[in-house]
This record gives sequence, structure tokens and C-alpha cells, in this order.
Amino acid sequence: MGFIRGEYGALPVEKESRVGKRHWLILLGFFGCFNIYTIRICLSIAIVAMVAPPTSVDVNAFPHYNGNTSIQTSNETNQSEISTDTCPEPEGFPQTGIVKANISTGKLSPQFEWDTKTQGLILGSYFYGYIFTQLAGGWLARRYGGKHPMGLGIFIAGILTLLTPVAANVHYGLLIALRVAEGLASGFCYPALNQLISRWSPAAERTRASAIVNAGNPAGMIVVLAVSGYLGDSFGWESIYYVFGGISSLWFVCWQLFVYNSPEDHPTIREAERRLISGSPSNTTTACELDTDELNEQKPPEIPWKSIFTSSAVWAMVFSHIGQNWGNYTLLAQLPTYLKNVLKFNLSSNGVFSALPYLVFGVFSITSGYVSDHLRQRKLMSTTNVRKLFNTLGNAVPAVALIAMGYAGCDWVAAVALLTLATGFSGMTSSSFQVNALDLSPAFASIIYGFSNTISNLPGFISPYVVGVITAGPSGQSLFNWKIVFFISGAIRVVTLVVYAIWGSGEVATWNQGKKK
Repeated sequence: MGFIRGEYGALPVEKESRVGKRHWLILLGFFGCFNIYTIRICLSIAIVAMVAPPTSVDVNAFPHYNGNTSIQTSNETNQSEISTDTCPEPEGFPQTGIVKANISTGKLSPQFEWDTKTQGLILGSYFYGYIFTQLAGGWLARRYGGKHPMGLGIFIAGILTLLTPVAANVHYGLLIALRVAEGLASGFCYPALNQLISRWSPAAERTRASAIVNAGNPAGMIVVLAVSGYLGDSFGWESIYYVFGGISSLWFVCWQLFVYNSPEDHPTIREAERRLISGSPSNTTTACELDTDELNEQKPPEIPWKSIFTSSAVWAMVFSHIGQNWGNYTLLAQLPTYLKNVLKFNLSSNGVFSALPYLVFGVFSITSGYVSDHLRQRKLMSTTNVRKLFNTLGNAVPAVALIAMGYAGCDWVAAVALLTLATGFSGMTSSSFQVNALDLSPAFASIIYGFSNTISNLPGFISPYVVGVITAGPSGQSLFNWKIVFFISGAIRVVTLVVYAIWGSGEVATWNQGKKK
């Protein structure tokens, strides 16, 4: 028997050694993030198979042809217009032909004549919708609970994913519209998830709970990148969308059955676990947040919008989020294309090596969560310094690795190692800005995260377009142009790292209680 000081004094709490209801939330939250990312990025690797090489030229005549842009065939075309700044095919990874929809019948999947700018628009279109529902998701989760915004958001996005092959075959404009709609649906999810974590995690478990849940992000990347090549080669690129859209629908059923908005709403939670959660200081200060009038005589406090929007700590979190997202989304959306067109990996090996960095990302993410909570619980470092430490490591090392990527050339071993290093260390930010909203204001964590996710996801459509412009044209897919891409990502990480190091905070804000109505 132990004691945790709550709003009404010391509360007796039994030590919970068994798997509790909060652990089921963490597990399903993990798979929720898994689904968000499989839905988000399956297009990034499928598009490698969806885009057809030109049929008007002999591709074999141009050993450095990049597979995505047109080649001039006029008599006036100068041979120097064809890029020679690409790599030979790696030994041991033979190229495959056109991806087949059905090997036994020989039926071919349709392929599309999309240039790199069009591909950039398609890859970024998800984020056009995604940024517009973040604050709405935070408000809905705070007002009505996070269960339904999270669950329905993923379910709707999954259904739209199943329709992706149909949209692509009609017109790429319809595909863009469908991806925008997917983004709109998915935008509700992360703010809602932050609300659920704030309601279900004791303060001592907060960072690792958030890190484990968010480890579903790299897990989704690993699986979709690792198996999409096989699915595309074996059954056609359409199967990629059918598999991951179907998995999200199955998850939705489990989410509806086993998840509740708060410990108070759960019908079978043990009293010891309920006291462990509700007795946590960071939770009892927000007890009025989601309670109904029958459970709480006071109405929920007003959201301190001005205080949130003018907080230097909140903006430091936003800037760090921007740097992380620019770097990650550049790799997330473009890495399969880089591996295919520059390093010359085929679709199957492309998926395997695209997935490797995110396996390391997941390990670093979960490990940093446990280390972070250990440092805080033992009072070895303040929460602010812990957040700054992991944010620095999670951005400085990737920045150096990305810049070094520009000098790796055709050494695919060095390239994969540096990409793995950059992406792996990025996982440490799970213990910095990813959980920072819960530090600054447990009462308004969903609102703060929704605001941060709105601004920080602008790189989601800006970055793919910038990469598309840099790598456009017959000689666009070159080592030199990709060096520019890597340099930009590294520089942005450094700038945002410095901002967070100066103004970041892990302490509860003075406006956490809001204004009473």
C-alpha cells in the first residue's frame, strides 16, 4: 500500500503489478498510430510501381535514366542532358520489371505518366487536409473525449485507402482529392490520442506511455515499407492499399470494444488502478476537464487561447516539431524514390532498406521514454533539462548524418548506415516535444498538440514539392540534387534545435487551470 498526493490529500494506492486497463489503451493506441502511418505512407512506396517509364524511348539506351521523368528524343537533344550523376546497380540486387497485378494470368497493373512535380503534389496532398482538423480534434477530444475522434478518424481514412486504386485510375486529381480527405480524417487522431494519454497515464509513467504509443509510428513505417515491395511485385500495387486499408478497419472494431474516454468511464477497471491514475497530481489538476456536470459541479475552464498562442515554450515545441517533421517527411515520402532512382535498388529490396531506419527509430523511441522517466523520477535532471537533452540528441545527430549523406555518393552501405543513424536518433524526440504538451498543460494538452501539429505539418506538403522541384527534369534524380535535399533538411533541424534549447520548457504553465466560466 502506498500513497499519492492528490487534489483532496493523500490517497491510498495499491501497487499495480498486473496488466491494467491503461495498458490496453497503450496497446491499442500503439496500433492506432501504426494504422495512421501505414495509411499515410503506403502511397510513398506504391508510387514507385505506379509510375511508368516512358514507352517512346529505349530505356536501356540510357543507363542513367531515372524512371520518373521524360527523356528528350529530338535530334537536337544533347547527350549531356541525360544525367550521369547517378549510381550503377548495386551488386546482388537485380532490377525487376514492371510490377504485375497477377503473376499467374500475366495481367499488368496500370501505370501512370506522372512527372516528379505531379508526384510531389500527390505525395503532399494528404497534408493539405491533415493540418485543418488538428485544432478541431483537440477541441472535440477535450469536450467529448478522445475515443471517437481517434477511432472514427482512422476508420474513415482506412475506407478511403481502400478506394485509392479506383481514384488513381480515374484521374490523379481525384487521387489528390481522396488523399486530402484522408488527411482531414486523420487530423483528428493525434490530438485525441494526447487527450487519452493525459487522462489515463500516471505522471510517473507519462513519458514512456507516450513513447510506446508513438512507437506505433515507426512500426507502421517498418511494416509498410518492408512488405509493400513484396505485395506490389506479387499482386500488383493495388494490393498495398487493400491490405492496409483492411487492417485499419479490423483495428476500429477492437478500439470501439475496449477503449473508454477516462478511468471513470470504464465499467470494469480495478479500484487500485483507478486511484493510481486519478491520484496522480498531473491528473487530479484536470479532474474537471472531461467530467459531466453530474460528476463535477464546476463547468470546464475556458481555453486560454491567448496564453497558448503567446507562450514561448509552446512555440519552442512547435519549432522543434517543424524541424523533426521536415526531416522525417522528406525521408518518409522520398526515400523509396531516392533508393530506386539514385542508388538503383529494386522495389523489393527498396522496401527492406527503407524500413531498416525505422526499426532503429522505434528502439530509440521506447528506450528514451524509459530513460527519460528514470531521470525525472530519480530527480537526476529536471523535466525541462530532460526534454532539452533528448531534443538535442534527436536533432543534432540526424542533422550531421543527413549532411554526411550528401557525401556518401554511390556507397550504398554508407548511405543506408547514415540514413539509419539519422532516423534512429530522431526517435529520441519522442521524449521531448512529442510529450511536451502534457508537461506544459495537462488540462489543455490536446489543444496544444493540435496547434503544434497544425503548424508543424506544413512541411508535409511543402517538403515533397520542394524535393520534386529540385529533382525535376531529365537530370533531376542525381547525387548533386539529392545533396541539396539532405543539406536543407539538416540545416532546418539545426535551427529548430537551437530555438528549443533556448525557450523550451518542461514545467506546468501558469495558465494550466484556464479561466473559470
